[in-house]
Amino acid sequence: MQLKIFELNQHLTMLTPLEVMATDMTILNGIVKGEPVYKKGKKISAGYFLDKEQTKLAIEKTFYDKVDKNGFLTGSNILFKWSDIYENPVLTKAVFVAFYIAKSAGIMTKSRRRSINYLQEAGMRLGIKQYIDFLFDYYYSNYQKSGVIKNLVNTFTKNGSAKLQEALRNEENPEVLQVLHRALPDGEKMIDSLLYQIT
Repeated sequence: MQLKIFELNQHLTMLTPLEVMATDMTILNGIVKGEPVYKKGKKISAGYFLDKEQTKLAIEKTFYDKVDKNGFLTGSNILFKWSDIYENPVLTKAVFVAFYIAKSAGIMTKSRRRSINYLQEAGMRLGIKQYIDFLFDYYYSNYQKSGVIKNLVNTFTKNGSAKLQEALRNEENPEVLQVLHRALPDGEKMIDSLLYQIT
């Protein structure tokens, strides 16, 4: 078995597969911890590479949320895969990390914040920043229901409230509707992209 990590860490060739998998990856020679990959604000994967350009993946971590019957996050199943010199995963190890309530709440809040950040950044990159800013301003400080001003973006970020989703789906303001039904460069409507990120 020729693991990619052996290229820069010859001393590991003397270890059994179990010992290799028990080795702290962060202290190995030449290993670069890659940036995590997120989907809808949730971390789905990360990797350890043999180069700063992050093209030579040596170890991949994939994250799977564990939720209880009520939909609350209780932990994360993490699958580690060590690749050989031919890019095939040859060693795998599964680990479960349990979350206490406070940790779970913090992770979910960060996840929702990442979703909002993603939408703002995507707006800049797609050249539609003014529309995203308009929508966030509207749902952040100007949204009124029954004469009460509500901050739906903040409510979503802090506690996962579905009120932002409901407001998007039931919007009646013609100016806002025009922006929500605007087509993105890929043809998808802005409202569909927003709902995808926050649901």
